[in-house]
Amino acid sequence: MAIIKVSTSVFSLIKTVERAIQKASQGDTILVAAGKYKEALTIEEDVSISAKIAEHALIEGIIIVPKGKRLLLENITLHPTSQIFVEGSLHLINCVVKGALSNVLLSLNGGNVVAEKCQFTGATDVAVVLLNKSRASFEDCYFESNEKSHLLIEDSTIELVNSELLKSNHAVWLKSNSDAVLEQVRIHHHTGTQIIVQDASTLHMQGCGLEHGEGNGIYASKQSKIHINGTVIQHHALPQLWIQNSQLHVTNSQVNYGNESGLMLRECAEATITNTSFSHHKIANVQLTLESLLNMTTCQIYSCQGVGVQLKDKSIANFNETVFADNVLPQLFLSEHSICSLKDTTIKDGKQVGIFVEKNASCSIVSSTITNQENTAITVIGAELFMLDSIIQHNKGNGVLTVNQANTTIEGCTFQQNDMPHIAGKDHANVSIANSELIGGKGIFMVDSCQLDLRESTIRNGTGVQVEVVGQTKASVFKTYISDGDSNGIKVMKDATMHITESHITAHKMPQIVVNDSSVIFKNSELLCGGRNGLIIENHAEAFIQDSFISNHLYPQIWIDLNSAVELSDTQLTEGHESDIYVQNNSTLHANNCIIQNDKFIFNVQAVNNSKINLTQTTVENSIGDKFYSENNSQITYTLDELN
Repeated sequence: MAIIKVSTSVFSLIKTVERAIQKASQGDTILVAAGKYKEALTIEEDVSISAKIAEHALIEGIIIVPKGKRLLLENITLHPTSQIFVEGSLHLINCVVKGALSNVLLSLNGGNVVAEKCQFTGATDVAVVLLNKSRASFEDCYFESNEKSHLLIEDSTIELVNSELLKSNHAVWLKSNSDAVLEQVRIHHHTGTQIIVQDASTLHMQGCGLEHGEGNGIYASKQSKIHINGTVIQHHALPQLWIQNSQLHVTNSQVNYGNESGLMLRECAEATITNTSFSHHKIANVQLTLESLLNMTTCQIYSCQGVGVQLKDKSIANFNETVFADNVLPQLFLSEHSICSLKDTTIKDGKQVGIFVEKNASCSIVSSTITNQENTAITVIGAELFMLDSIIQHNKGNGVLTVNQANTTIEGCTFQQNDMPHIAGKDHANVSIANSELIGGKGIFMVDSCQLDLRESTIRNGTGVQVEVVGQTKASVFKTYISDGDSNGIKVMKDATMHITESHITAHKMPQIVVNDSSVIFKNSELLCGGRNGLIIENHAEAFIQDSFISNHLYPQIWIDLNSAVELSDTQLTEGHESDIYVQNNSTLHANNCIIQNDKFIFNVQAVNNSKINLTQTTVENSIGDKFYSENNSQITYTLDELN
């Protein structure tokens, strides 16, 4: 293999590179001296063209590498007057390729290029174009100020390693089943979307930086695939990752500081994201719409000026071991038939609502914690919520607010220290609570034709009414322990109904059960140790009390007032500090097969102001005085098992 020297010197035998190529044999090296060579070169044999210093050897013209031919260029500056056209193989080492004379610097048509330590600048259109299954590899290369795009890849494959691309409209544009691998690449300051991936193309990014773009960071569409690992994406004017009808896989990365959203998934897009953070965006950290799908594990979603994560239009998201924090608007927002599940996830320190679910969306929460929201932890409007084994605490609004025909199921959960009722329902909401614990705060409040099913739960230490149902609401309480409240245990108001079975209600400072213009069934239950009354039944209210035990209240244990009626059956009243039964103001009580005992107050049973009491097969005992008292057109009739 010979060395052929080329020089513009008058003493040189070969003054043009073209002449050297004509004389070269297979594998020869052409050594170019300093100077400017205006040439049109077509490679006829596999040759190498090199110079000592790239800035000193300039080739201006046209270079063609035909199919099956190989060309090595080393330490050469190229000013192509038309694109360098490669159908064969081209290897560039430490070369500078400058534009201004050509709209495209380097064009491959089924060819192969390897570039090391090269610069591509100043193309009026595109720096490098790959077509028709071309292949290219760029390592330690630099692309700057190519007008429309640095790299345009169509039906081809490209690899970039340890390179930098900046100051164009686009950095990389993939079309038509292309494949790009970027490793340790820095891409920044483009006026449009920095990377475009279309038409079933694939992009792999490892350890890259994608920053400061005036469009999207990455835009993917038409069934493309994006794989990102160990990459930082930040400071884009439009959504940083826009994935449309395509797939995204992200691991160990950061998506931060965007002017709009961090991630947008649209039109059946799918994303799997692991150990990645999304933060400091102005609209949303993550958005899904138009039936998109997201799976996110061990991620962080925080410090957004808008929504943490937003799902719309039948989208689906699954979050596992993920943290939502410090987002200004709802940390998780679901709407329009979307579905979301959270497992082992924490939602904390929100500036507004933790989770907002509306418009027939559905949210499932398992083994998660929602804490310290400035407003309600979870709001459900015309939608569905399921919670299992989760903790809702220290929120300044409700724990759960469910309204407008919403359906909420809560099982095995703990609610504590929320500033407003732990669970609130309104306007035909349906709430089912089982095996849960509500501590402190105001317990449960349901209004406007709601339904409540409370089973096998504990409600204690409430600062307000522990369970309150109002306005045609229907409630059932089964095997539940309600105790130690600063106010009432239960209030049933304004044409509401409640069925209490096998439950234990004790130690409230105010009357333990208040029924006003409503109805209550109290069966197989205990009502003990109240700071005032056991039950107040008033204002056209009704109560049926059966197989129960009522004991140790400081005021009359059952107070019936204002045109109200009570049926008492197979029930024992004992250890009252005042009357066991007090009926007044056109009210009635019928007791059958009951035991009424009192050794602390002179009258067990009292009827006043046009009221009636009827006792059948009932034992009344009083060790200190009279058992009955009636006045003002009231009457007490009785058939007693035992009269002492």
